[in-house]
Amino acid sequence: MREYMIYLIEEEVAKHYSGNELKLFQLFQQYEQEEPLRSIIKQQVDYVTVPVPTFPLQQSLEQSLKNKEGYKRVAYQHKIQKEDSTAKLSIFEKYLKLSSTGSFEAEAFFFEIIRKQAPYFLAIDVNSNRYGWLQPIKQRKFV
Repeated sequence: MREYMIYLIEEEVAKHYSGNELKLFQLFQQYEQEEPLRSIIKQQVDYVTVPVPTFPLQQSLEQSLKNKEGYKRVAYQHKIQKEDSTAKLSIFEKYLKLSSTGSFEAEAFFFEIIRKQAPYFLAIDVNSNRYGWLQPIKQRKFV
C-alpha cells in the first residue's frame, strides 16, 4: 500500500527549496514521526504550507471523475476502483491524503487533477522515503 501526504507549499518557500526538496521532506518526516517535537514542528509546517483550496478541488474532482467507472464520492473522500488498482483521496484543510494499492493507474487520475489546481503541491510518501512536486517548478534563467 502506498500512502502520500500532499501539501500545498507557500510560493516563496517552494521557489526557495526547488532543487533541494530533501529539506522539506525531512521537515514533514519529522512532523509525522517525532511525537515529542510535534508542536514545535507544526509551527514550521504551518509556516511553509497554505490551506488547500478545498471547494475548487472538490468541483474539479467531481467534474473530471463523475463519469469514470468505479468512482465514488462521500463528502470529502473520493475513491476510484479499477480492476487492479484502487485509490482513495481524503481532503483536509492543510493537506490531502492519497492511499492506493495495486497499479498506479487510479492514483494517477488524482495526481493529474490535483496538479492542475496549484503549482506548488508536494507529495510525500514517508514510508517509502519518496517525495516530489506534482508539477515541476520552472527555474528562471538569468543571462
